[in-house]
Amino acid sequence: MNFSNLRPLPLVAALALASGLAASAHAAPALRLLAASSQDLVAAELVAPVAKRQAADALERAPLAVSWPLDASAALDAQPQAYVAQSREYWVDASASELQAGLRLKLSSPGALVRISPHAGKAAVSASDVQLTVDGRRLDNSKSMSAVADADALHAAGMDVPQGSIIMKLDSKAVGDVRLAMPAAQGAHLVHVFEPASAVALSLAATRDSIAGGDTIAFRAQFEGATLDRIGGLVSAPDGSSQNVDFVRQGDGSYLGQVRPDLAHAGGPGLWEMHAFGVTAGKDAIPRDAKTAFAVSVPVARLDGHVSQSASLTKDGSIAVRIGVQASVASRYAVSGVLHGTGDDGQLHPVAMGQSAAWLQPGHGTLELRYDAASLSLHAPWEVRDLRLVNQADFSLQERRARALYLP
Repeated sequence: MNFSNLRPLPLVAALALASGLAASAHAAPALRLLAASSQDLVAAELVAPVAKRQAADALERAPLAVSWPLDASAALDAQPQAYVAQSREYWVDASASELQAGLRLKLSSPGALVRISPHAGKAAVSASDVQLTVDGRRLDNSKSMSAVADADALHAAGMDVPQGSIIMKLDSKAVGDVRLAMPAAQGAHLVHVFEPASAVALSLAATRDSIAGGDTIAFRAQFEGATLDRIGGLVSAPDGSSQNVDFVRQGDGSYLGQVRPDLAHAGGPGLWEMHAFGVTAGKDAIPRDAKTAFAVSVPVARLDGHVSQSASLTKDGSIAVRIGVQASVASRYAVSGVLHGTGDDGQLHPVAMGQSAAWLQPGHGTLELRYDAASLSLHAPWEVRDLRLVNQADFSLQERRARALYLP
């Protein structure tokens, strides 16, 4: 090789090159969040709600980061399991005329519990106000009701019922064509029927427990112990607004309903509620109502996918990663995640929980998730699971990923 054409670099350039090579040799590998799964909560786009709906002004501005060790043998769910509501009950909003004429109770088993609650301002209900008939035959209340409790007794037992309510337990004779009458009824009353011994049950589950505003949520309903004739549903926001939900029969016999909650009603305190009401086929037409709840957040922040760390371990032996966040409004945001480490068996196990929070302005910023050395009982490679981003102005879940980050 001919070296005659090579010229020495100026001293400044040579030092800069050497510094750059040294830095690249110690630079951490480029990191990115793992691809989101279909069950992860990731906002498709951000919105900028009006300021009055974001109570962020009084929030702490100083950053905070904590971590603590976890039991490596603990079984943790990075993805929340869907709650399945199972109902053997139904509600009827009965008018005064219906109660005076006799309201039919559609029962599938003996021992039903019947609660009657007057609407606000109406007189309290007592057992003597109620008349029961079976197949047209009047029953003696002292024999047809095995137990009666008024509102005071129910409140003392910790049950939240409207004032003036009464609960009656019907005996084994109260089956068939059962009618409940209140000849002196004034105004409408809510009648709640619960059949603890019934084989007829309606199950209802949301496909996820929380969504970002603007997304669609689905609900699956199924009858047990009977054939379903029809089913409908209603989604209610915490502010009282509601939307109808239509259900479509699936190949496995269940029914699927989908709805996109109106973003204009998201962001307030409280959960949204799905109320499904179905009726069995046949002459008995046993009704069942089921409810479940879910959260709808106003999407004002999301993880932007960028992650950086100065090294696999910091000088004090802890692990620190800076996670990019995109925000549409200024607020205090918090990120949390469960760090999994590799055990002697070569498998990943939970090792530490980390949380951090800081004030971020609109645009792109970062939150540093740090796991203290004292919490690290396992070794690399590491993985961060159940990564969550929360807006602390309203504690709304902005993003959640079951598997988020791999650290070699």
